[in-house]
Amino acid sequence: MEYTYSAGVEAETHTSSSTTPSRSKKRNNNTRRFSDEQIKSLETMFESESRLEPRKKLQLARELGLQPRQVAIWFQNKRARWKSKQLERDYGILQSNYNSLASRFEALKKENQTLLIQLQKLNHLMQKPMEPGQRCTQVEAANSMDSESENGGTMKCEAEGKPSPSMEISE
Repeated sequence: MEYTYSAGVEAETHTSSSTTPSRSKKRNNNTRRFSDEQIKSLETMFESESRLEPRKKLQLARELGLQPRQVAIWFQNKRARWKSKQLERDYGILQSNYNSLASRFEALKKENQTLLIQLQKLNHLMQKPMEPGQRCTQVEAANSMDSESENGGTMKCEAEGKPSPSMEISE
C-alpha cells in the first residue's frame, strides 16, 4: 500500500479493477511521496520526541524540503500507528497473562477437587465406627485409601496384638 500526501493530508491511493484482483497504484500530480532520507530523518526525530513544537516543525520541514503541514501530519499518523502497535503489544501481554492465569486456575480447580474427595473420605471414616480389633488412626487409614496422597506411602491397620514397626522404633 502506498501512502501519498496531497494538500497536506495523507491518503491511501489505490484503484482496483473489477477484472483483476491485484491493485494498481495511482499518483496525482499534486501528491508527493517522502524519500527514504526524509523518512529516516522523520523517524529519527520521532524517536527523540513524538510531538514537535511549531519552531522545530518549521525547521525540520525546511531541512527536508517539505511543507510544515506534511511534517505535522506525518507525526500525527506516526503517533496513531505507534499507539496501535502499543495496543497490540499490550493485548499480547494481557493475553499471555490471561492464559497463564487460566492454566493456573484449572490446576487449582483440579487440586481443589482432589482435596474435596480426600475430605469426603476422611469425613466418611470419622463417621464409621472402628472395628474392635483395629488400633490405627483414622488419618492413617485415609492415607492408605488415597493413592494420591502427598507422601505416596500406604499405612495398614494392624490387629491390637501386633506392635507396629514405628512403635518399636520409638520405644
